[in-house]
Amino acid sequence: MNKLVSRAVLIIEIILTLLFSAIIIDTCLVYYDSGINPSFSIITTTLSMAIAIIFPLAAHIVIRLKHRSNTPEGEILPFLFLSITLECVSFLPTYYIETGNLLLDPILINVLIRFAFITNALIFMFVALLLMGVNNNNYLSYFILSVISALILSIMAPNSSAIQMAGSNFGSDYDVYFNFAITLITIATIVTFIGAAVKDKMRHSIERCITYILITIGNYGIFSKTSMIVTLISSVIMIIGSLMLMITSKESF
Repeated sequence: MNKLVSRAVLIIEIILTLLFSAIIIDTCLVYYDSGINPSFSIITTTLSMAIAIIFPLAAHIVIRLKHRSNTPEGEILPFLFLSITLECVSFLPTYYIETGNLLLDPILINVLIRFAFITNALIFMFVALLLMGVNNNNYLSYFILSVISALILSIMAPNSSAIQMAGSNFGSDYDVYFNFAITLITIATIVTFIGAAVKDKMRHSIERCITYILITIGNYGIFSKTSMIVTLISSVIMIIGSLMLMITSKESF
């Protein structure tokens, strides 16, 4: 990857991390100032969002500082870290409900949430395919086309102006199909990672596949918001996966 592009992606990720960190801190301060104890749901959601922005960024920085050589998936890793951070835009509806501060138009929030989740799922799949050994001569073109398609779909799908409806992940009844598609892509991604590990039986390759599987599962569980227990377990899995990525990714950018 072009160094200028790679650095630009990292800078954008750092900026988003700072913005989302400020939002999370502000949410905590609202409860602190009011003297009201937050619910278990709010504590879990806030904690999981913090993990989702801190650990991927830490992995991104550590890999950049320590590892210099190139591998196929290393070309797309910066975008993977950025997409995980961007998914934290799904916290904005909760932030509005808890604080009353509306930072963006509800429809724009819905579009950003859709785009973040779809793009993230596609990037995980690209990483899995590259580890599988799929011909990567034109992968950048396919990647750009996929991102553009995800943006078009996110904009064209019907929206709801009721921001509370975006609290689960998306803001429209039509978004159940997006959720279903993301789930299918995530399952296919995990299967592909397993296939890559079976295909290349070298220890380092297996470790990398296991690492990406953990991050995929952790990321999906954090943002699927199926239950608080699932969110907590997924947060732990995300931490483990991120730490393993720092250790096993001796070849990256």
